Amino acid sequence: MEHGPGLAGTPAPTPVQLAALRPHVVELQDGKFATTAELNTTPADVDAIFATHLPAFVQARGGGGVPVVFWAHGGLVDERKALAQALHDIPWWLANGIYPVHFVWHTGFWETLGELLAQHYAELDAAAPLAGRHRAAVPVVAGTVPAPLPGPAPAGPGAVSDAADTDVTDGLIEDLLRFIGGPEVWAAMKDSARLASEPGGGAAYVADALRAYVAAHPGQVSVHAAGFSAGANFQRYFVPAVVRDGTAGVKSCNLLVPALRTASFKEGLEPLLGTGIQRLALFGMHQDLALADNTFGIYHKSLLYLVRAALDSTPGTPILGLQQCINEDPGLAALFKEAPAAGVAEAVWSVAAGGPLDARSTATTHTAFDNDAPTMDSVARRILGRDSIVSYGATQHRGVLRAAAQSAP
Repeated sequence: MEHGPGLAGTPAPTPVQLAALRPHVVELQDGKFATTAELNTTPADVDAIFATHLPAFVQARGGGGVPVVFWAHGGLVDERKALAQALHDIPWWLANGIYPVHFVWHTGFWETLGELLAQHYAELDAAAPLAGRHRAAVPVVAGTVPAPLPGPAPAGPGAVSDAADTDVTDGLIEDLLRFIGGPEVWAAMKDSARLASEPGGGAAYVADALRAYVAAHPGQVSVHAAGFSAGANFQRYFVPAVVRDGTAGVKSCNLLVPALRTASFKEGLEPLLGTGIQRLALFGMHQDLALADNTFGIYHKSLLYLVRAALDSTPGTPILGLQQCINEDPGLAALFKEAPAAGVAEAVWSVAAGGPLDARSTATTHTAFDNDAPTMDSVARRILGRDSIVSYGATQHRGVLRAAAQSAP
């Protein structure tokens, strides 16, 4: 999850928890195996996943047909929150007969962006009256995201003026982020994703080990990829690294509100559809919801609009997770089918509460997708190829999960 309220003040994982995570977590720093993290990863740890932990899980599940999912978190997630999410999600994956590997890839984006906003928040506050608002001085704490500016006034006679004020204020934030180095921070995060799957990167080592396992144990596992927000940038490089020689294919690739350029998708993932990637799904917000979202309490649209306008090196660059950008691209609009239509690439625009069980989402903010039960249940159903699953909504009931894992065939 990205800056989810449920993980505020996340405690450090205990030694017992770290030991439980090791068979399922690969930590990376600047694309390499982490050496100064809460849970450092070595090549031997990855070797143990494919030599010991995964084979034991396959054997316990009857010896074949086990899905393995590689998960990449978003860009606003620090290490501790990423580990907490892994601790929360791994029992659910396992209870559904899915072997998870979570990449914790130390984007650094949240901390750096928060510091930039905090350092320059006074400039934004001083400029805000230009939008027709009076703002009281807002205290800034270094290293934190600033407190929210007052939100829009209730609808009424001044509603049109207030909407215009919001547009101006959002424009000020976009201009400020570009001026203070937001694009450089975003580019560095994307470089980290790219370097991980290039020769010498930690994810490249995982991809090599996975291909070797698939070649040595045909039919034992199916491979799946999932990425949330900026995690789509990670999968844009990891998936091609997995399928590059044809030894292994990706049965499903699931992207949740992908903060990925459409051009990057077309270059890295679209050419693999139907060959290296059997089926791809995009989960995002309907355009009206994306335009009504709130980012950091100060930007009155989805984070993806902020990425497009302020963080990408080219303002206005189309972003895959925005319905608007899909609709404005004839090729992508034709590629992504919407339920009840189906195809090699499908789009689910929240709120989608009806229709096929693997095409549902009730997330109404960008940050909600990776802990929205209908969204995560849809991902699990696409991975498993069946409707009957242990719901993500049951993940707090560890007894239920243990019983499901023990009784599964």
